[in-house]
Amino acid sequence: MKKKSEASLQPLFRLALLVEDEVNLTTALQVALRKLEIPVLHAKTLKEARHFLQTHTVDFILLDRHLPDGDGLDLCASLRMQQYPGTILILTASGQLEERVLGLNTGADDYLAKPFSWQELEARIRALARRKRYYTPWNAKPTWSLDPTALKILGPQGWIELTPLEFQLAKKLIQNPEVIISRHCLLKEVWGFTLLPKTRTVDHFLGRLRKYFEKNPEKPCHFLTIRGAGYKFQP
Repeated sequence: MKKKSEASLQPLFRLALLVEDEVNLTTALQVALRKLEIPVLHAKTLKEARHFLQTHTVDFILLDRHLPDGDGLDLCASLRMQQYPGTILILTASGQLEERVLGLNTGADDYLAKPFSWQELEARIRALARRKRYYTPWNAKPTWSLDPTALKILGPQGWIELTPLEFQLAKKLIQNPEVIISRHCLLKEVWGFTLLPKTRTVDHFLGRLRKYFEKNPEKPCHFLTIRGAGYKFQP
């Protein structure tokens, strides 16, 4: 008997989140995902989906558009703005070209119109998994994620809740990776100073971020001070 290749032993996705409120379809999709050996969480609403995304590391989302508390595309757009690195497959009753284009432009990786066959769904999931494995190695470090509503940031230590100013400083740096940002720029854009005082405010706040996110705050790897130039975030 031939041994399975290393690639075939890898899961297609490590954890899926199914966001669907239709009972019969939910049951069928859960069975389909389990046949593919993909563990699955289930949310009936966008609110439940956001909770799971904050408490679990989900790398694949099957997202219905028409949910009791809103449009699934709003969640898709929000996740992409927060630099969510996972795969998103939109499920919808509308297969019109304009709807498919809107879904893809919002940040979905694929778009599947109901009703669909199990064979097509399986083929699309396998194709999405191959694409993700090609672009993102399985041993890659997780991407940092921001939740502006809850003032939380996902880093190496998990989700950390920050004060408003801590969040704004971290956000400014994280959204501009490898870019050196001057002290003056941060004082203007984060603290709103028009006249720039001589202060070590930025350094004090950066020290807090290092305590939250760095393995060794004394030897930071992510929130760096570039002497004579400013500050830089290194993923």
